[in-house]
Amino acid sequence: MHYSFFRTDRIMKIYYQSLRFLKINFLFLWFSLIALYVIQIAVMSSNPEYGTGDWGSNVWVNGIQFVINDSTAAGINVLLMMILLWMLLIITNRVPVTLIIATVMTTIAAIAEYQLINTRQEAITEASLQEITAIGDLLGMLDIKLVISAIAFLILTLILLVIVYRRNKWIFFRSIRWRALLFVISIITLLPFLSINSDKYEDTFNKLGDVPKVWDSLFDAASNGGIVALLNSRTTDAMVEPKNYSQQAMKNLVTKYTKQSVLINQTRKNTNFKNQTVIYTLSESLTKPSYVPGLTISDDPLPNIDNVMDNTSSGHMVSSGYGGGTAGIEYSTLTGFNITSYRPTVTMPYSQLTSSINEKSTITGQFDNKIVVHPYVGSFYNRRAVYKNMGINYFYTTDSAVPVKYQKTIDGDAHISDESAYKNVLSKISKKNNSQFIQLLTMQNHTPWTFEGRDYNMIEPTNSNADENTIESYLQGLHYTDEATQTFLDKLNELSRPITLVWYGDHWPGIFNFVNTTTDALSAHSTPYFIWQNDAAKKANGTVNVSANYADPSDFTAMMMKMNGMKVDAYWALKTEMLEKVPTINNYTRDDKGKLTFLDQQGNKIDEKSLTKDQQEIVNDFKLVQYDITTGKSYLLKTNFFQKVK
Repeated sequence: MHYSFFRTDRIMKIYYQSLRFLKINFLFLWFSLIALYVIQIAVMSSNPEYGTGDWGSNVWVNGIQFVINDSTAAGINVLLMMILLWMLLIITNRVPVTLIIATVMTTIAAIAEYQLINTRQEAITEASLQEITAIGDLLGMLDIKLVISAIAFLILTLILLVIVYRRNKWIFFRSIRWRALLFVISIITLLPFLSINSDKYEDTFNKLGDVPKVWDSLFDAASNGGIVALLNSRTTDAMVEPKNYSQQAMKNLVTKYTKQSVLINQTRKNTNFKNQTVIYTLSESLTKPSYVPGLTISDDPLPNIDNVMDNTSSGHMVSSGYGGGTAGIEYSTLTGFNITSYRPTVTMPYSQLTSSINEKSTITGQFDNKIVVHPYVGSFYNRRAVYKNMGINYFYTTDSAVPVKYQKTIDGDAHISDESAYKNVLSKISKKNNSQFIQLLTMQNHTPWTFEGRDYNMIEPTNSNADENTIESYLQGLHYTDEATQTFLDKLNELSRPITLVWYGDHWPGIFNFVNTTTDALSAHSTPYFIWQNDAAKKANGTVNVSANYADPSDFTAMMMKMNGMKVDAYWALKTEMLEKVPTINNYTRDDKGKLTFLDQQGNKIDEKSLTKDQQEIVNDFKLVQYDITTGKSYLLKTNFFQKVK
């Protein structure tokens, strides 16, 4: 009888524990479904029809469709959130605390998705999370009322958490051993999710509904869920290994392009940039209004830049970004490597490929003195570490030990004016007989736009939900850039030191929401560029027209060297072959298998398979080099493939 009583008591205890376990899982299931719905609303809000097939244009309905539709990856998102909730419960040991923290995290995730998508047309990825190191500067870009409200909300939440946590009656686990065991089980269960795009688990998650579209993070988030899209973006190998990659293949490339450099150099009279300065200027968020389909304005805010482009080598730069992606484009201009050659998960090479970046394989390796001027803080995109690897002598910012000298703004705007940015560059131009490289990264036209003048009015479109005030403020900023740029060129032309300027807009601002970025993809990824010499450079080097209607930023250095008749090493000989014999690489199309697409000078797409045999060989040589340096064994760094031309 006594034994029977204890046996019954044990059975009832197991029953109540099992029931409690099921109740918690039921609670976590509903919480995860609601959290997923909230995040998907944030993802779909800018364009409810993007990535959702034929669901329609109602964002609220589409959010429900995603959660309940068995053809989506909703189940993976929910399962992952439930695992994370259990891990949080194991750590906090209180259900209310777990739900409060999870609610705050869901709210932050949804707001972050909404902000990033509306600004850049990109969902949150592994690479974008690395910007969290500059959290203070990111907050500085937000509306101050929003920041204050968020801080107040977090303080109240913290107070609530302390109150709840002190209530012992809400303790969930009484056994430390059970908590430790369950935490280990949770970690083991979580690991496959962290390798969702690996060869080991990819097929399994595909069967569960995850069909990665990592070449387009917004499409991926809309069709697979914001959480799964973040996991899909995790970096594996940066590049697909090109065919025939080996140490011997790289030795053959050294021989091949060393010979090609000899042939090229027979036609070029100038050995290096001694006693000269080359300036690369990235003009933040600048595009020409004439590049924007459907936009009609009262007057042209860029007459001076138009005139410069009419009288020097210029055209459309094909950008890899829309509303963002600055550092990826900068990376291409300095290294000569094309960002679309990487797997689609690589969106921020500065953060994701830091260790592979070096001085020898970048344009900086051709110069004695190298500086970067950025009239803002230097904490974004891991630039400080990257520039050190590139051999940059000094990175001038507003928060460097020696800050930028000129810091004037316009109309109290948050960002330093282009006029001041150019003055900072002029003050750094060398008077010595060394070769000098300067990179300028402007900030005047970065979001938000608060210029008060309204000299340029938007006439069309009239039937869209476009923010007319923001667009007209942006146009006013273009006007200020135009005037400052002309003054800058005039000052450079007064110098007796030869100066070559490579100038380009990095990407569109994310404000022209009436443009369909899918059907008008080329327009939405077109910005102006020009390559200009002052009179002293033309006299010293001669000049060659290197205009391309559509140009890849990774070709800018080869173009600049050709314009000045500069001799090249084996690497820049390969880049010259790409420039002269291969169509322009299409920078806004990504492929998970390493295939590239190209553009002819009329903007028509060309598939890699449609290239001639010789063109395909050059492209494969280029991929071999990029793979070797960034993903492979770095055989070329032990050869004379990269060398300073003397």
